[in-house]
Amino acid sequence: MKDIIYNLVPIITERLYINEITVDDLIQIRMETKYEDMYKMTCRPIMNREGSELAEFYKNIIKKENAFIFSINRKEGGLVGKISFSDFNPRNRSLELGYYEIPRFRKNGYMKEALISLLNIFFEKIKINKIYAQTGSFNAESIGLLENLKFKQDGVLRNHHKLNGKLYDDYIFSMLYNEWQCFKSATGI
Repeated sequence: MKDIIYNLVPIITERLYINEITVDDLIQIRMETKYEDMYKMTCRPIMNREGSELAEFYKNIIKKENAFIFSINRKEGGLVGKISFSDFNPRNRSLELGYYEIPRFRKNGYMKEALISLLNIFFEKIKINKIYAQTGSFNAESIGLLENLKFKQDGVLRNHHKLNGKLYDDYIFSMLYNEWQCFKSATGI
């Protein structure tokens, strides 16, 4: 499946160039992100790797058979962020969505623009049934993005995300293939 998906890129949107991510892209995102900001966006442990250890770690992530990671670049230049689809489940045809935008590019609609293009590929060309995402209850921007794309909140992982000594809930959102069809019809995509 990996070769099928990566044969569909690069994707060029109105303002963006979306492509298979490279180790250099991941390192650039890491260098432009404070450790505290990265730590805030995931409930999973983050190892503070550097240099060749970090490059090797990213190389192994990119090689995973069930992980599809894309770089988001502005057409005029500048790496904006990344979008990943992972943990493909062939039985129920689902994928987990992850995304990160370099702070200085936020609030420009880049992530929504990129997600619409990639969601369309996974739902229409790959025939994924469900794409789901997990985000901290404190992350209003991420929640707003998912709701704006008409993802539905499926559940709550209570006290799942420790940040600054306090435990927060994490929310699980998802979109089904038929909901994507409704979103496309309603928005004229």
